[in-house]
Amino acid sequence: MWKYFEQGILFSLILTGLAIVWAVVLVILLVVGFIIGLIIGFVILLFIMGWLNAGLTGWIWDIPIRTDWRSLLAHGLVLLIALIVVEIPAIIVNYAVPSVVTMVVMFVVYCFIDGFVAKKVAEYYQEDE
Repeated sequence: MWKYFEQGILFSLILTGLAIVWAVVLVILLVVGFIIGLIIGFVILLFIMGWLNAGLTGWIWDIPIRTDWRSLLAHGLVLLIALIVVEIPAIIVNYAVPSVVTMVVMFVVYCFIDGFVAKKVAEYYQEDE
């Protein structure tokens, strides 16, 4: 259980930091080329998520994950979709009971859930041995 929490909290915290940098890059891309900049920014987000999850899974679970560009892109896309679907109950609870305590409790609970989902997604991109 601890490893799921570790992967979930590290993924959430590191992705939050990287998302701030990504948001700045996205704004620059949107200013330079509106639709194309948006597409490029979204692709960069997918690469960041795939790369981060592959690295954390390899480090925490000792599972070698493919890191070629196609695998990272697909990994990031599948992970993004999976996390959006899994986070729906947390969003509903946060809207139903809006408070800092609710946000903190949901964050801690979802560290386990996000870690589990991230590991399961990464296992699909495990290197062949």
